[in-house]
Amino acid sequence: MKKSDRIIGGLALLSAAIIVIKLAGVMYGYDLIQMAIDATRPRDTGGWPGVTN
Repeated sequence: MKKSDRIIGGLALLSAAIIVIKLAGVMYGYDLIQMAIDATRPRDTGGWPGVTN
């Protein structure tokens, strides 16, 4: 197996996982990726500079 095949396979697996997470969030009414981004924002500065919801 070539290294490029492993990279392509890894990217395909990652994209499939993102699609599954998005679909699960849609089914339950949550935007899971936005929730994860919000959880990583700094609390003291009021969020990331220049980012609006």
